[in-house]
Amino acid sequence: MPEQNAMQIRGFFRAYSHLPIWEVMDKAGIWERNGLKVSFEFCDSSEAAEKALFGGDVDFVSGNHISPYLLVKRGKPIVCLTSPSNDTRDTLVTNFPIESMADLRGKRIGDTTLVDSIGGYHHPRGNHMLFVMRGGLKLTDVEWVELSESNNAFKEMQMDVLKSKKVDAIFVTGNTDKFKAAGMHALALDRLPMINGPTLTSNIATLESKPGLAERLVKAQIMGIHFARTRRGETEAILEGLRKREPECKNVQYRSVAKLAPKPYPDHEAVANAYKLCCMKNPEAEEQSPLALWDLHYLRALDHSGFIDGLYA
Repeated sequence: MPEQNAMQIRGFFRAYSHLPIWEVMDKAGIWERNGLKVSFEFCDSSEAAEKALFGGDVDFVSGNHISPYLLVKRGKPIVCLTSPSNDTRDTLVTNFPIESMADLRGKRIGDTTLVDSIGGYHHPRGNHMLFVMRGGLKLTDVEWVELSESNNAFKEMQMDVLKSKKVDAIFVTGNTDKFKAAGMHALALDRLPMINGPTLTSNIATLESKPGLAERLVKAQIMGIHFARTRRGETEAILEGLRKREPECKNVQYRSVAKLAPKPYPDHEAVANAYKLCCMKNPEAEEQSPLALWDLHYLRALDHSGFIDGLYA
């Protein structure tokens, strides 16, 4: 579709770990092929992203996985269309020998605040709380040391707070080699089903005012995932360009896009855990079914048509 006829839209991505797939879609021309011209910005707060979404300043958000369940209960027109990533795998890094989560009893865990200064929910901190509970401990069995309201700032200080013994443990997503080289101990944790990564979150009012937008967004993401999974050489070249351009993505690997689901339906256990985190903070959300947030009929229509299977045939 000619660029001059493309629908111009704006999006926020909530974490730099989401950026690789959007970069692949941009550089591979997939947005344009679906009649979209997209401008993207990083937004560090779920509260700020939702304010922009409801104000019409952005058309969609990549992320915002926890607070939307409460917003649906409160009558807000927020909707999730896809979930390409449905689990997280973290490692517990400690400055003392550890064999199981039970060894954390009475210890200090360094983390971000649970919410930021304007009320945005820190999803990774919520995940870490679930890991502790799944390990058989109560949240009060450990001491939570809140070091920053910024995820990025917290990552920068993780090594220092462990070495100085300001805290005893932290949760790390991704490679832990630098911690092991510094003499720290690492305990790999079981997979946690969880909605995370580059979900498509939008505003029902926006989708109604821009006919065809939802269909284009969903189709473009499916095509982007297919490109990444089946054209590794070209995808690696795109990611290399991203690593050079964006300091926050300097360690991004091909797996970050190759692991995304070809059919990005949400996993039921992942939805349940995301909803649980929302209800832990806001019990009011328990009055609303978590399924009310999800509108999968755009994805289901593409799937039923044979489009997705046809891509991989």
